[in-house]
This record gives sequence, C-alpha cells and structure tokens, in this order.
Amino acid sequence: MSETHRAVIVLMVLGMGAWWLARPLAAEQLPRAHALRRGLWFALTITAFVLADFWAFMLLALALLIWARPREANVPALFLALLFVVPPSPLDIPGFGLINFFFSLSFPRLLSLVLLLPLFLRLVRLPRVPQRGWPRLADLLFAGYFAVELVLLSREESVTSAARGAFYLFIDLFLPYYVFSRAFSDMARIRDAVASLVIAGVLLSAVGLFEAGRYWLLYSGLVQGWGSSEELLYLGRSGLLRAMGSTGHAIALGYLLAICLLLYLPLHKRLDAGWRRNALFLLLCGGLFSALSRGPWVGAAVGLLGYVALGPRPVRNVSRLVGGGLAAAVVLAMMPFGGFVIDLIPFIGTVETGNIDYRQRLVEKSWMLIWENPVLGSTDYVERLAAMGMVQGQGIVDIVNSYIEVTLRSGLVGVTLFAGVLLAALFSAMGARRQAERAKEEDAEILGRSLVAAQVAVMVTIFSVSSIVVIPWVYWCLAGLLVGYARAVRATVRAERGSHSALQFA
Repeated sequence: MSETHRAVIVLMVLGMGAWWLARPLAAEQLPRAHALRRGLWFALTITAFVLADFWAFMLLALALLIWARPREANVPALFLALLFVVPPSPLDIPGFGLINFFFSLSFPRLLSLVLLLPLFLRLVRLPRVPQRGWPRLADLLFAGYFAVELVLLSREESVTSAARGAFYLFIDLFLPYYVFSRAFSDMARIRDAVASLVIAGVLLSAVGLFEAGRYWLLYSGLVQGWGSSEELLYLGRSGLLRAMGSTGHAIALGYLLAICLLLYLPLHKRLDAGWRRNALFLLLCGGLFSALSRGPWVGAAVGLLGYVALGPRPVRNVSRLVGGGLAAAVVLAMMPFGGFVIDLIPFIGTVETGNIDYRQRLVEKSWMLIWENPVLGSTDYVERLAAMGMVQGQGIVDIVNSYIEVTLRSGLVGVTLFAGVLLAALFSAMGARRQAERAKEEDAEILGRSLVAAQVAVMVTIFSVSSIVVIPWVYWCLAGLLVGYARAVRATVRAERGSHSALQFA
C-alpha cells in the first residue's frame, strides 16, 4: 500500500473522530451547514489522495464546489471550512506555447475563484450603504495598500508577469477582504463563519498531534506526488517533529491554531456539551503545541491576555491568569518532562536561540536597506540581504517578519497602509464590541472580544512570521471578518432600537 493510501486511511479515522467531537459546534452554524461542509471535507480529502494527481483533483474539486455553492447559505463560512482541506502548494497552468504559463493555481485560489468571486460580483451590485468610523477607514487604507501593490507591479520584467501579479493580488488579497467585510448580514452568519474556522482548527489539531506522535507528515506524499516545487519539509525541534498538517508549514499551523483557540473561547461558554467542550479546548491546545512554533505561542498568550482584559473585572481576572500561569510554570518545572517544555519557551528556554539572534540581525540589516529606498522599497532586497550574510541553514534568506517583508518590498508607504488596515480592523471590532455591550447584546459582545483577541494574536505573531502559504489568506479573511462584525453589530443595534421605538409608539 502506498504512502498516500495509508495517509488517507489515517485521515479518515482522524476526521471521523474530530467531526464527532466537534458535533456540538453545529448548533453555532446555520441549519444543514455542518452536514454539507463535513461531507465536502471527506469527499475532497478522499478525492485528493485517491487520484494523487493535481489536475484531476482540481477538476473534480471544481465540480464539487459548483454543486455545493447553491446549497450553501453562508459562502464565506464554507470558504473557511474548506481552506485547509489540502496543502496550498501551487502548480503552473501551462501556456501551451503562447506564454510560459498562465498563472499558478492552488486550492485556496480555486476556492477564491469559485466561491468568493461570484459572491463579490453579487455584492458590488447591491445598493451602497454609507459607512463611517473605523470600518470606513479600514476600507480606505486597504484600497490604498492594494493600489500601492498594483503600482509596484510596474517594476516587473514583463507585461505578462505584471498581469499575473495583478491577478494574484485580486484573488489572494482583494476578494477575501472585500467579501468577508461585506457578506455578513447578521450575527448568526458571523458565528457560523467563526465556528467553521474553529472546526477546521479542530481537524488540524488532531492531524498535528498524530504527526508529532508518529513522526509522519500525512500530506507530504500527496504534495510530492503532485510535483509541486513547494514540498512539505520535515522540520524538527528538540528531537520532535514539528507538525504542519495541510497548512504547508509548521509555523502556519501554529499561527492558525492560535487564532482558532481564541475564537473558540466564546463558543466554549455557549456550548452545553458536557466533557466534549473541554476536550475541544484541550485538543486545540495540543495542536498548538504540536507545531512547536514559538511565535504563535506568544501571540496566543498576548491574545488571551487581551480577551481577559476586555471582559468583566479585568484587573482581577488578568491577575488570576498571570498568577495561574506562573504557578503552572513552577509545577511544570518540578515534573520529569518540565525542563524539556520550559526549554522550548521563547526568551526563557535554550532551544535554538540562534533563531532569535537571526531575527534580531534580520531587523538590523533590513533597516539598512529600507533607508536606501524608504518610500516604495526595492526589488533586489533578497539578493542584498544574502550578500550581507543573512542566508540561513536551509540556504535561503528567510524574512521571518511580515512587517519587515512588506517594508522591504513596498517601503514605508506600503507598511503604513498594511499595518493601518490591521489596526483599523482591530479598532472597528473594539468599537462594535463596546456598542454591543451598551446594547446588552451579550453574545455579540463576547464574540467581539474573541475576534479582537485573535486579531491581536495575528498582529503579534506576524512579527516573527513571514507571509507564506496560508498565513496571508487567514489575516485578510480575519481583517475583513472584523470589519464585517462591526457592520453587523451596528445593523443589529439599529434594528433593535427601531423595533423598540415602534413598540413605544404603538
């Protein structure tokens, strides 16, 4: 039996267990949505591994998505549910002698074209609703960043390369933000989307724990059989395999599961599922640990502090959280395996401290290059950094800081707009959370708190993460989701006030 066939059998077993464990989350989703997305996950996973051919899988996936789309009441939630079914490894669509190739196709791009593009075309035809405040600013900053990236494509060597880059910007960046910021008409759809992402995290947590325990990347053979240049590499830390699931990289798995863990917090409170709601929390924590990615651990910790700080009695609860964490660290240090775990903690442990030194040197060297082209960046920054001795162990220049990466490529103008979008989305959700709190909308307030915490985790994590594989897909969807949440809260509160006024008048 081939590796891919053995892998799909394991994935079916893990998938059945994870979907069963996540069954209580179906109550947070729209009617019949849970069953549809579960069936698609199994169908797409089996198809990918049994066919073991990229183009055959893409054709069958296209047919399944076209079939499922009219049956789905919340397309953005379906997008999140399926985004991590297979790794995002791309292959080039050949040009058949006309050009070198048309464009690189990956599964996330197929989802964007089949699910998000038709919804975008419908949304742009709707009457425009006047916006103000932070959501409006987020849109303006996003438009500015998108425009800067388009302008910088003029530096490409050929017209076809520039056109290809514009196409990627549209489907990878514009569609996720635009659709997620405008497609949610009420809080039920927001909760549905959040639950879909959390369930995806539950599935990946199960896969991650298996991979770390068995020292086997389940999706590696699939990508190798596809012939993609972006193969899944076995990465170790302290003698353990760093799990990655279908995200394409261990740090991407940790980044995603940090977000899912924080988004699960309000759902945990709402669930009445006995032991399973705690099991889901522990599974997400285990999955986050299995990636052995320390940047996401820091992001999750900061996000958790933010979540508690925005809740009731913040001083007391933050003190309890910090005190509990210190007590847990003391107990952990006394256990047989405690020293091993503590050594993995960033800034405290001693494992691979060279990675921290590399990040510090990267910032220093990058700033030297940034000030040579401060406004709109340059195109040769990778070669320049290599000449400055920034080639790391894998033989590449690893720009493990998304803000630095954007600044090198797009200058201070680009990074100001990029960070501005993330901040404006954050403040949009914070303002909407306060509005929900004043309106006594407890569920909306708690959900907003978790969205804010997740966004904080993202903004902290990408200080030590490059925008690779699924990472930018998630932060653009999340930024749009925060803006969409703000608009949904405003519409909900306005409707409540209208109905209250009508009752008083009657």
